[in-house]
Amino acid sequence: MSETEPEVRQLREWWLFEATKFLLALMVEQELETVPVRVSCGWPSRGGMGQGKHVIGQCFPQEMCADGVPQVFVSPRIHESIEVLGTLLHELLHASLGWRVGHKKPFSQAARKVGLIGPPTATLVGPELQVVLQSYVDQVGPYPHAPIRVVAKQKPGSRLRLFECQCDPPVKLRAGRDDLRVVCLDCEEPFTLVEG
Repeated sequence: MSETEPEVRQLREWWLFEATKFLLALMVEQELETVPVRVSCGWPSRGGMGQGKHVIGQCFPQEMCADGVPQVFVSPRIHESIEVLGTLLHELLHASLGWRVGHKKPFSQAARKVGLIGPPTATLVGPELQVVLQSYVDQVGPYPHAPIRVVAKQKPGSRLRLFECQCDPPVKLRAGRDDLRVVCLDCEEPFTLVEG
C-alpha cells in the first residue's frame, strides 16, 4: 500500500478501494480468478432499508453494467471492519464467478477456500480468515464509517373520528367531525363517538 495523505485515509471509498486490492490478492493466493470491479458503500436494490432481515452487500454483474465492470455495494448499515471485509469478499466472489453461479457449489467452494464459513447465502468470516483480516485492519486502520440506522417511519393516526352504533358487532365509521348525527339502519340507534 502506498503512502497516502491522512485526510484521504479517512475516506470510506479509499478504504474500500484498498480493501478490494487486498482481498483480490487474497483470492489470487487461493488460486481463484478475479476480475476488475468497482466498490462503493450504498444501499442494495432491495432488502436494505427494511426493519427485518436486511441485505448487507450486493454485486451487480458485468451484464448489468454498461461498461462490463461489475459493481459491488456494501450496505451503509454495517461498520465493523471485519464484517465489512467479509461482506466485500463475499461480493467479490460473486463478481469473479458471475451471476449465473449464484450461491451454488462453485461459490460455496470458493468461499471455503478463502475462509468464509456458514451457509453460502449468509457467509461469515471464519477463525483463520479473521486473523488475516484483523492484521490488515491493524495496518490500515478501521473502516471509516458510521452506520446509518434506519428508523421505521411512524404512520400517522387518522384525523378522522371513530363512531360506532349499538349493533353486535357494531358497525363502525369514521368522520371528520365530532357532532355526527347519523342513525344506523340496522339497530336504529345513533352512532356514538368512540375515539376523537
